Amino acid sequence: MRRGRAAFAVLIVLAFAACATHLERAKLHYSRGQELARTYRTAEAAASYKRALNEAGLASRSGSSAQAFMLKGLAEAGLERWTDAEASFLRASTLGFPDGQEWAADVARLGLAVSLQELGFEDAALHSLAGLLDKATFRPVVPEAARRWLDLNLARAARMDEKERAKGLAAIVRTLERLVDGEFSCGFHHYLLSQALGHARDYRRSFEEAAVARDLGLPSEKALRDNDLQAVFCYDSLREGLTPEDWREFEALYLRWTAKWGWKDARTPGWKRD
Repeated sequence: MRRGRAAFAVLIVLAFAACATHLERAKLHYSRGQELARTYRTAEAAASYKRALNEAGLASRSGSSAQAFMLKGLAEAGLERWTDAEASFLRASTLGFPDGQEWAADVARLGLAVSLQELGFEDAALHSLAGLLDKATFRPVVPEAARRWLDLNLARAARMDEKERAKGLAAIVRTLERLVDGEFSCGFHHYLLSQALGHARDYRRSFEEAAVARDLGLPSEKALRDNDLQAVFCYDSLREGLTPEDWREFEALYLRWTAKWGWKDARTPGWKRD
């Protein structure tokens, strides 16, 4: 699936102010579009996004409703109209959101960051995403912001020389450690930290974070499987790199966890087909 088709899963639960019929209808159509997108019914999802865009356009005719422009941007993002989405999110941010709608400001900022990323403005996207990691009051936007922030930074690190790459990865790990410290019970944050530690070749810690992530719970089957594959990658990497004594100690720990998870063997998660 193309990056731009990834649904803004955290946004489905948003409650929009019930002050305008067009806005209510736009919210319903957009939510329906997300439900369809999650099940890969892309043509039907696009039709729902188009209906949401039409209703949001009508709601935004006065030019003064930040929420209407925010929802217009979300529908445009669902249709991968990134230039239009950027303009809508910018308009929403310029208008500003009243007290009590800080969640909407965070959603608009995430939408703007995604639009900028899709348009190739990596620096601006990273700046916006980093702000959400530090200051978002609406916590459901943080996992998606962190995922995109990590993807962009890992792509940058891959283009660096070995010395700069090590420094860049260390900075990435520190940021994600702060994210984990701020919300330790979020399994997805541990999952992201595990991925970063794997790139930094700290395989023992990467496995530990993957184990914690699995036990705390992950938001999707895809994240769960990625997390399990990361654990296997750490197992293989440590088997090659540890001394025999250290390997025996780690393997005993690893096998206790995989037995707890119901894996078929050390390298075969329960969901993996033979």
